[in-house]
Amino acid sequence: MRKFGAALAMGLLLVATSACGGDGDGGGGGDRPSADEVSAALTKGGEDGLLGSAASQIDDEAADCIAEALVESDISDKALKALIAGDKDFKPSAADQKAITPVTSEMMKCMSSSGPTDVPTS
Repeated sequence: MRKFGAALAMGLLLVATSACGGDGDGGGGGDRPSADEVSAALTKGGEDGLLGSAASQIDDEAADCIAEALVESDISDKALKALIAGDKDFKPSAADQKAITPVTSEMMKCMSSSGPTDVPTS
């Protein structure tokens, strides 16, 4: 129960970055976002944020770690930009879907090494 909220947020992130479908364009569409930009997107709550209220369950240390793993991965620039924009309708390419698999274990390590996350009980 200790990290239930954080695990939920990770699940949402994985669904968002590996959803079925594809736009046929695995290209990056320009400059690669920085780890700082991705980290900020991971912790941005509210309706505009990709994870919504679940973003509050990811602490800064975990967000930085996850962002670093995502930026260093083979996930396209386009997919990272969609994550930053909070684009819930983004359809990743087949290459992005394949690239998320090795990153998943790194993201889970980030969550487990970030320390206890407070989960509201009411």
